[in-house]
Amino acid sequence: MADCVSDEDRDEMAIPSYLHRNPLLRWMAWRRLEVVAKFFRESCGRMNDASAHTVMDFGCGTGVLFDESSQVADQVYGVDIVLDPARLLVDTWDLKKVTLLTPDEAENKLPPQSIDTIIAAEVLEHIEPLDDTLAFFRDRLKPGGTLLVSVPTESLLYRFGRRLAGFHGHYHESNAASIHPQILEAGFEQIRMQKIPAPGPLAIYWVIEYR
Repeated sequence: MADCVSDEDRDEMAIPSYLHRNPLLRWMAWRRLEVVAKFFRESCGRMNDASAHTVMDFGCGTGVLFDESSQVADQVYGVDIVLDPARLLVDTWDLKKVTLLTPDEAENKLPPQSIDTIIAAEVLEHIEPLDDTLAFFRDRLKPGGTLLVSVPTESLLYRFGRRLAGFHGHYHESNAASIHPQILEAGFEQIRMQKIPAPGPLAIYWVIEYR
């Protein structure tokens, strides 16, 4: 995957983190995704609707959550500006439920109120302003649909971890503390939040479920 994208895109997708030689950094890279996956499974379990379940993984990056989504959903849309790593994963694992789209294609092809769950893991911090993206989410979600978000705190501990992992660029326009109120102002309701690895100054990521 790293070979088929630029160094900047590789770092934005956190590709080096998943196999980092430092076990703590490697654990942290996977831990936030484990919590997103846990929230996803539990939110799907609360839904009583027997109709087909549709997921949009917005900013899907490498597609690391595609298999998890495919176990529950009948249709998974992976949306990203750069789709080569995700396409490699879809082809290698033969994930037939996954359709890959650019943001413009998603805007044009996905009807209003057609998505049950939107996953936006490690992507909203790259977007400024967020108004159009959040309006897109609100418009495409079905009534009672779920938005699952993972965002970095940009704390001193987070920045130290980035340097330790070997990332030198700055790619983030905002952080968890600024993104969360924008999502609430856009009309979403917070259902639950988990701070990783722990609350307070140890928080490196926030994983939040909205409705």
